[in-house]
Amino acid sequence: MADVPKLMEAASRWQKNFKTPLPLAANSKLAIITCMDSRVHPERIFDMKLGDAEVLRNAGGRVTLDMIRSLVVSQEILKTTDIFVIHHTDCGGQAAVRQHGMLIQAMLDKLPFLFGLVLRLLDTLSMTGLLLKPIRNLERSIYEDVEKLKSNPMVPESIGIYGFLYSTEDGSLKEITRRLPVRGKKLQ
Repeated sequence: MADVPKLMEAASRWQKNFKTPLPLAANSKLAIITCMDSRVHPERIFDMKLGDAEVLRNAGGRVTLDMIRSLVVSQEILKTTDIFVIHHTDCGGQAAVRQHGMLIQAMLDKLPFLFGLVLRLLDTLSMTGLLLKPIRNLERSIYEDVEKLKSNPMVPESIGIYGFLYSTEDGSLKEITRRLPVRGKKLQ
């Protein structure tokens, strides 16, 4: 159980030491898509400070419709020029492959009957983990997510896209794939 009083004391210390508010846009013009795993800290991996990057997280660090929506905001309002996709070893997204049926049942148990039927139908149609986006192969999942960004009309060719695999065992970062930005094509 989270120690809420201790966390609130830390928040109070944070506020007392808070400096001038930072600008809205990230200093590096970088958006990072990564997993919600507490062992993965892009800010530490890349020696960044508060305000240096937009960090978008979900289970598995997968590119979803919601991630695309967030990237549009990041590109259009915050003027992001590059995207990093970072997946990691020992990911719960890999466990989702083994636990897929149990996770679907847990969602069904929490949904009203009608929504449960829709969820069951979607899962039956997908049989590939459409809803949970499980990770069967780490490197392949990075290629898939980078390709999803490259082929999406909401992500212009002027945006550089880089895919990485982070090791939770030794802290190493391996570049898997990239799409360099097309020169001359600017964000509007």
